[in-house]
Amino acid sequence: MTRIQGNRARGFTLIELMIVVAIIGILASVAIPAFINYQLTSKRAEAYANLGALAKVQKSYYAEFSGYVGVVAEPLGATGLPPTTIKRDSDGIAAAFSDVGWVPDGDVFFDYDTVTSIADPSRCPTCTAGECFTAAAYGDLDGDGNLSVVMYAQSDGAGGFCETWLGGNQSPPINSGAPLADQVVRALGGDDF
Repeated sequence: MTRIQGNRARGFTLIELMIVVAIIGILASVAIPAFINYQLTSKRAEAYANLGALAKVQKSYYAEFSGYVGVVAEPLGATGLPPTTIKRDSDGIAAAFSDVGWVPDGDVFFDYDTVTSIADPSRCPTCTAGECFTAAAYGDLDGDGNLSVVMYAQSDGAGGFCETWLGGNQSPPINSGAPLADQVVRALGGDDF
């Protein structure tokens, strides 16, 4: 009988194993959503980098030709849907933005556009003609059917700006009563991702 008790002392009981499984389940329920959130945030970084590059190219074009180039959303040309959970070919962007010479690095999760006061004055009601543009990126990284909008608004000297083509006519976010201009920002009215 002593020998049997000695063997039991070296093993795990069923209750101990169930406690370990429960702890692993709790840790997984916290870690998996956090990991997915981290992945989506890293994918959104594409929009920030590309809009910063697009803004520089548009400003260079303005310095040479005294105007900005308006482009409807590419690569899909419509609403950024179906969900952009996988990368798509950026050839449509290369063709659409060929006048300014901007192409993103590699394939994209987001659709890109540029609204100018010349191309669509109705979306730039407070902007001096030819002096404003808003570049935007639209994506549905989490596949929930709601678009996330990231934008760069170049305002005129008086603070006028353009709205976006899509995303419910998004305007740049407001900080201290003034639109956030000349920087890449996420439109707060859109989806989290």
